[in-house]
Amino acid sequence: MTVLFADIHGFTSISEQLNAEDLVGLLNRYLAAMANAVLAEEGTIDKFLGDAVMAWFNAPVPQQDHVLRAIRAALAIRQAIRVLHDELSPIFRLSFGIGIHVGEAVLGLVGTRDRIEYTAISDDVNTAKRIQEHAGLDQILLSAATYERVADLVEVRPAVEIQVKGKQMPLKIYELIKLR
Repeated sequence: MTVLFADIHGFTSISEQLNAEDLVGLLNRYLAAMANAVLAEEGTIDKFLGDAVMAWFNAPVPQQDHVLRAIRAALAIRQAIRVLHDELSPIFRLSFGIGIHVGEAVLGLVGTRDRIEYTAISDDVNTAKRIQEHAGLDQILLSAATYERVADLVEVRPAVEIQVKGKQMPLKIYELIKLR
């Protein structure tokens, strides 16, 4: 499966400036922009994690082009946020960071008798999250495994290596610029 994590940058600092109701309204506009982009590519939204979205492609329904769908969803998130910025006061214009990784995962129920969730669990899911944590302002980062599957379809910045939490070896990542 291909896993996508998208996170809003600057949300914590803006939360000091708004009352709770306005803050939730602003957050929901950003989350809706991200979620709609994922759903348009028939991705599965696993969960909202505060000001972030976790989504995957190629499950529960197989998608031969799941990596490309995740790439298009990420680019659509970028565009949707640009459109949202046209509607918002400059002080409410937040940036985003996205990480995408392809690999294996187990889908299933996780939790306790009192609270249970259907989710994806694996080192590859964690890797997608760790890549997203390194995304700068408005960056879409791809793992090497992701890039290898769509190299002829995308334009990227040259690879760099990053050291991510919990990994002994550095990861090679690429910054997605656009589809070719």
